[in-house]
Amino acid sequence: MKRAVPFGLAALLVAAVVAAYLPALRAGFVWNDDTYLTNNRTLDGGAGLHAIWADPRANEQYYPLVFSSFWVEKRLWGLRPLGYHLVNVLLHAASALLLWRLLRRLAAPGAWFGAALFALHPVCVESVAWVTERKNTLSLLLSLLAALAYLAWSERRAAVAGGSARRDHAPDLLPWYRRPGALYAGALALFALALLAKTTAALLPAVLLVLAWWRAGRLRGANVRPLVPFFAIGAALALNTAWLETTVVRASGSEWSLSPAGHLVLAGRAVAFYAGKLLWPTDLAFIYPRWTIDAAAVRQWPPVLAVLAVLAAAWALRRKLGRGPLAAVLLFGGVLVPALGFFNVYAMRYSWVADHFAYQAVAVGAACVAAAVATLAGPSLARRRAAAAAGVAVLAAFGTLTFRHAEEFASAETLWRATLARNPGCFMCHTNYGFLLYRQGRVADAIDHFRASLRLKPDNVPALLNLAKVDEDRGRLDEAASELRQALAVDPADPTVLVNLGTVCTKAGRYEDAIGAYRDALRHPSPDDYLAHNGLGVALIRQGRRTEAVEEFREALRLKPDYWMARANLERALAAPPAAGTGGGGPGGRSRPLDPVGGG
Repeated sequence: MKRAVPFGLAALLVAAVVAAYLPALRAGFVWNDDTYLTNNRTLDGGAGLHAIWADPRANEQYYPLVFSSFWVEKRLWGLRPLGYHLVNVLLHAASALLLWRLLRRLAAPGAWFGAALFALHPVCVESVAWVTERKNTLSLLLSLLAALAYLAWSERRAAVAGGSARRDHAPDLLPWYRRPGALYAGALALFALALLAKTTAALLPAVLLVLAWWRAGRLRGANVRPLVPFFAIGAALALNTAWLETTVVRASGSEWSLSPAGHLVLAGRAVAFYAGKLLWPTDLAFIYPRWTIDAAAVRQWPPVLAVLAVLAAAWALRRKLGRGPLAAVLLFGGVLVPALGFFNVYAMRYSWVADHFAYQAVAVGAACVAAAVATLAGPSLARRRAAAAAGVAVLAAFGTLTFRHAEEFASAETLWRATLARNPGCFMCHTNYGFLLYRQGRVADAIDHFRASLRLKPDNVPALLNLAKVDEDRGRLDEAASELRQALAVDPADPTVLVNLGTVCTKAGRYEDAIGAYRDALRHPSPDDYLAHNGLGVALIRQGRRTEAVEEFREALRLKPDYWMARANLERALAAPPAAGTGGGGPGGRSRPLDPVGGG
């Protein structure tokens, strides 16, 4: 009978998650799913899988376990969205079950309710309904498994060291996978895999230290030393992610420049924001308005002071209230550290906060809220029944909000329209919605959104790129070149802009200008270098420089063997008389405008 109750509760939890996320199972792909999945060439063939693991620059972030999962799934169900969404939903449900198991192991009150709060919390929708955020769902699952393995190792080690273990639980009589050495190695391996899904998992050893202090009341060297390898691996991969974020993803520049005081203001405001969404998850948005941070403004300091006051109160009252409140504050704030603006994240160009930044924090916060409610209810049967009734009502409300929020992820259009309804000042939303309209042939509406984006942010390079593409398609090559030069004034080293400028100049017959733009693009390596080589080859052959052009076409094919335009251009160049020029099949610099790289 004892096993039947947990099984029934587990089944109920999984069923509730699936029901709440039914809209996600019917959804398609949205923003950034193209670079992560649908247009990601590393998901094709064995060479792509090798690149996923061997080349940190093969994708915009080095999360090889995530891209490997996509690689496998692409072989199972191609690019049909259902499979990818179903895996995300099941990973989320599995994490809720593991959270429940972890809380039971820790003897935390309200364990099932905490897991259910996390499972149905609307803030989690962005991580579950958005395929790109496989990073979150996979990393948290592995982190929880690592935590469970580590706690099992710690408890078994303590039992053996204290001589309290029964003989039938002695290490040499246990199955190999339950022995202390195997448990520790398994915990470390699971932690490394979690990092390879998303490096925010690097905070796990700190979480384990807080839990050790909460349980024992103090920390000893025996608590810290076993976690040193965890801290070392976590720090190494986290630093690698930070480096890729600033170099490959290009999260650097004035938009991320804050003074030390400004960082403190931002951190306090972000913690308060996420705590508010945890307790009252309404008005959720895919992209929130980006705050203007001004440390000189007195009105921006109250959130910082409030966070510090809560921390100080939890510390001062730890003997009266117990260690739980202080541990809860440390855990919730601690897991948010990567999302507080201390590290450059590209998505912070649009907003300092995002629901998917708080996925781990929701798990922590839900567990802490449930423990607090269960503790306050105490042994009184009447209060426990009242708490249970209130809990059911909260879960029903959260499930309904999750269902409705998941509906917004049905398609890119529904997502951008819902986001603009809540955040009309979102410049990147106008850019990306305009791009979508452009692809649907609604050019006039697309132009309106591109121009709205530029009114909000005149230096928005993607909007300028898209307007240039519209003018290029209409044959207004001078206007297109002007918009591209405006974009270059913002970022002279942007290879995408340079390739597009080379394409426009080639179409306009300004071959020397085109050659210069393509060569400038190749001075700043990017995954799209094959486009620059192909475009350079076309400009060269238009000048009759066939030998040089052939080398450029060959280099484009070396970088992207399946690039049909470069192959066609090479064949025409080789077939042409030595002194003659040839059209080469078109500039080939780009075939569509580009929406911003994003995610996080």
